[in-house]
Amino acid sequence: MAALVVNKPGAGLDFGRQGSRGTAVVKVRGTLPALFSTFGLPSVLECGVCEDVFSLQGDKVPRLLLCGHTVCHDCLTRLPLHGRAIRCPFDRQVTDLVFIFYIPGDSGVWGLKKNFALLELLERLQNGHVQYGTTEETIGISGESIIRCDEDEAHVASVYCTVCATHLCSECSQVTHSTKTLAKHRRVPLADKPHEKTMCSQHQVHAIEFVCLEEGCQTSPLMCCVCKEYGKHQGHKHSVLEPEANQIRASILDMAHCIRTFTDEISDYSRKLVGIVQHIEGGEQIVEDGIGMAHTEHVPGTAENARSCVRAYFSELHETLCRQEEMALSVVDAHVREKLIWLRQQQEDMTILLSQVSTACLHCEKTLQQDDCRVVLAKQEITRLLETLQKQQQQFTEVADHIQLDASIPVTFTKDNRVHIGPKMEIRVVTLGLDGAGKTTILFKLKQDEFMQPIPTIGFNVETVEYKNLKFTIWDVGGKHKLRPLWKHYYLNTQAVVFVVDSSHRDRVSEAHSELAKLLTEKELRDALLLIFANKQDVAGALSVEEITELLSLHKLCCGHSWYIQGCDARSGMGLYEGLDWLSRQLVAAGVLDVA
Repeated sequence: MAALVVNKPGAGLDFGRQGSRGTAVVKVRGTLPALFSTFGLPSVLECGVCEDVFSLQGDKVPRLLLCGHTVCHDCLTRLPLHGRAIRCPFDRQVTDLVFIFYIPGDSGVWGLKKNFALLELLERLQNGHVQYGTTEETIGISGESIIRCDEDEAHVASVYCTVCATHLCSECSQVTHSTKTLAKHRRVPLADKPHEKTMCSQHQVHAIEFVCLEEGCQTSPLMCCVCKEYGKHQGHKHSVLEPEANQIRASILDMAHCIRTFTDEISDYSRKLVGIVQHIEGGEQIVEDGIGMAHTEHVPGTAENARSCVRAYFSELHETLCRQEEMALSVVDAHVREKLIWLRQQQEDMTILLSQVSTACLHCEKTLQQDDCRVVLAKQEITRLLETLQKQQQQFTEVADHIQLDASIPVTFTKDNRVHIGPKMEIRVVTLGLDGAGKTTILFKLKQDEFMQPIPTIGFNVETVEYKNLKFTIWDVGGKHKLRPLWKHYYLNTQAVVFVVDSSHRDRVSEAHSELAKLLTEKELRDALLLIFANKQDVAGALSVEEITELLSLHKLCCGHSWYIQGCDARSGMGLYEGLDWLSRQLVAAGVLDVA
């Protein structure tokens, strides 16, 4: 039988002598992959494409194809793509790839499963389950490990003497143990060879048999029987060496399994990160045309989609603003055109009037220069002319008093970018609430700045309140129970609703909540602003704004509406104009409230 003899790693090849039993022995100093590459022996540890040895990680990681063949990661990335699949280089069977973006040099093979059985074998070889160079071994053509006989190196050892600690062939075993004393030595097959015992450093003639379990001895826990009974470990807790070592091996195996699992998790997470980056940045996608030819096309990433969304939004916004600007300019142009037409008409009227007055003056001057008879005869005509002039002068005075000759064009913008031209922008407001809440008192405080004794409102009151460049037309509707069904008749074209709550009557807050809930369901008030006045804050024990907000569940009830709650006192006017300020800011665009 031909054999390969493995010595210590790091040297070369040593073609040795012929064994006594006709065994050709070759001494090899190197690693197991070197054996396969040197002698051309078949190996599951090599990639069948590149013939490189597989590795636990990197480009040489073994991956499984659908047909069952194993190819390294590097070779898989070099295989040509057929649409979204690759063909096995051995049997040409198709394996689909799961990927989104095309990455040069990868081709989506990250989705293929690793050959974990092969990886476990590689890991065992790497961790020393097959140790090279620790003893002089041989590897036969059959792949079995062969150890040389210590008595005759030409022989192959088959047994191990546990007393002599030697490897022996059957012939040498019989010769060396032929005496009665040595014949009692225990000789076991090589497969059952026990591990060599480590001798105690303190007592060299005794082997290590125990492990100390004390905390203070963990730096040097090994001990022999002498250390246990008489040495520094005397009286310490201990365990037998072999079970302790086996327990540690088991924990190491568990840890290795956990580390391998953790490594796979990190790899999966890294691949997900790569995928996320690809999703964000975009890339090239493999597609097939009608004739089955694969080609790449650009696929936009989420970053590009987000930028496109922003551009589209602002482009639409710009177009909307341009349309609104054109509409606003058309309104201004129409106003200017009408004003100029009216002014030019006034100019013509003033020219005609001035001509008539001038003619009358000339006629009077001519009459004054005539003789007495003609002056007397012209009396009636002069009288009619003077009466006409007096009437025209009176009309001119009345018109001049009512007309303000002002070249300014007051412009106000609403929140929806509509333009209003004029000194005041009119706003329609409806004031609602339970009876006795103080609606009418608030209205007259804003209108006349005076306190009005509470009087039940029968029907409604309507007043105009001017504030800054706004003119509020406020409809005050009665809050008695029989009048509440009539509220809906005042909703049309309402831009704001003022709801007044009596904060001094806790027992009526639930009733106010019910009426407010009905109010907010009205379609005609869907876009109307809601200002809630928490009135009578001056009364002792009155509910605070925060308490009313919670009791009325305003954050939930007014969801989807523009609302604001303001504490106030109708007697002193405290908080009323703060509420009007909020309405003004909501109705008028920022920066134009003070335009007059």
